[in-house]
Amino acid sequence: MLKGLGDMGQILKLQKEFKNIQKRLQKNELTGESTDGTVKATVNGEYRLVDIQIDQAVLAGADKRAIEKKIVFAVNDAVDKTKEYAAEEMAKLTGGLNIPGLSSFLK
Repeated sequence: MLKGLGDMGQILKLQKEFKNIQKRLQKNELTGESTDGTVKATVNGEYRLVDIQIDQAVLAGADKRAIEKKIVFAVNDAVDKTKEYAAEEMAKLTGGLNIPGLSSFLK
């Protein structure tokens, strides 16, 4: 009778799955590290820094600027990993289709 209702049902199902993925992403935490592994930063799915670990040896032997660079690198690495994870999760939902505007929800 109403041919479009099947499509609407599919849209509602996708919307529910999208919200579930968003919730899962928000709870997810990924850790990035400096190139030498002495600084580790953990970022959650909302791109908030939740933890940072600095090896004691770095604090004893490095200069302030070197430590700052390692922190920046580790945080950026964690953010990049979080973005990649979010993109992978959304690709599962969309079947790899590039849906305009969808990626902006993840940033």
